[in-house]
Amino acid sequence: MISTAATQDLLDKVRAWCGAHLRVESVAEAEELAVTLMRQVGQVIVSEGAQQTAGRASYQGCSVPCACGRRAKFIGYRRRWVATLAGLAPVRRAYYHCRHCRQGQAPWDRRQGLTRRQWTPGAKSLIANFCGRMPYNEAVELLGLSTGLQVTGFNAEQIVAELARQLRELEAQAQAAVQAGAGPEPSAAVPRLYIGMDGTSAHIDAAWHEVKTGVIYEARPDAEGIDEAHNCHYLAAQEPAELFGARVYTAAARRGVEQAAEVVVIGDGAEWIWNLAAYHYPQATQIVDYWHACEHIWELRKVLYPAESEAGDRWAHEHCRRLKEEGPGPLRRALARCQPTSGEAQETVRTERGYFDKHRRRMQYPQFRARGMMIGSGPVEAACKVVVGHRLKRAGMRWSRAGADAILAVRCALLNHQPEQLEVAARLAA
Repeated sequence: MISTAATQDLLDKVRAWCGAHLRVESVAEAEELAVTLMRQVGQVIVSEGAQQTAGRASYQGCSVPCACGRRAKFIGYRRRWVATLAGLAPVRRAYYHCRHCRQGQAPWDRRQGLTRRQWTPGAKSLIANFCGRMPYNEAVELLGLSTGLQVTGFNAEQIVAELARQLRELEAQAQAAVQAGAGPEPSAAVPRLYIGMDGTSAHIDAAWHEVKTGVIYEARPDAEGIDEAHNCHYLAAQEPAELFGARVYTAAARRGVEQAAEVVVIGDGAEWIWNLAAYHYPQATQIVDYWHACEHIWELRKVLYPAESEAGDRWAHEHCRRLKEEGPGPLRRALARCQPTSGEAQETVRTERGYFDKHRRRMQYPQFRARGMMIGSGPVEAACKVVVGHRLKRAGMRWSRAGADAILAVRCALLNHQPEQLEVAARLAA
């Protein structure tokens, strides 16, 4: 890196240059000139810096190992253009060719994280950062305005897809390590770890498809002693429940699920959630989202009372209150006594009785609250909106399966504050 003295020398020369040449009539004019010169100076620095490490410094002898198992012969120094955060930079580096498999290679490219594309890892990571947060057309426009990077929407999509593939590969490696018992130890055991899972939908391949979403978070009691979500970690993917469950467990293991004093799984009534909870977290406390249970009470109200019935509203409000304060017992007893007359009402009551019977142990809300536990799935509902809704479900958006998966992978890395993951993926991406 540049020393403090060298930096000060440069700044002194810039001040002297300003005294001799700078003539502006407004701050805006000075600002525009500063940005223009900053980019030009940056391009010179990155070009000179790149060439210092390339050229003869990139020579590794008369031959180098080839992927085919033979040796690739040194041919000479070839030029390529590199698209950096400071602009395009030409470099000449040693080039080797294997006469057996007829493949060429430039070892310098690999060391710099450069593959067949011209973008540097830093540029690819920044492009993915923008595209993971906003639509592609807005992202490339803002990139140009703020950094001077000129990239098309098509190229941005390709870069995101490449980084996403590497992010998924890194996830797969972490999963394999956890399964082999070789994953990293969590930094510290947490007293209570929550795992929430849910499904949302997005318009993918000309139809609405489910995107499974998960969130892992630690508990931090509020002023009343009830847990609040802290340090959330998000996951999202289009995949079968079994694969998604393994993905969530890998992340949970890295967050200390096996060392946690207590594990809580929260979800709605979806069967796949509770199957995964039983398989991966057999000792966990399982809680059905209280508000989801209340929705079922209001469904009962629709078939048991007329639409404008105040008595029906009171019935629903009362049972929602008692569900929180007393658990599902009062409602189950009320449904056992219920004798609806219409076929629709009979079928609804039968279905809802099964629902509340099946999940009764997951609805012991008074006991859960007495232990300071959350009884709502707000964090996972928020995950569905933040991870999927805010990026995949904007007005008019239509996605391919591959395109949606790519954005989900990048967006999770961004929301989980994992810039190092993006940087590693950018160095590995084609």
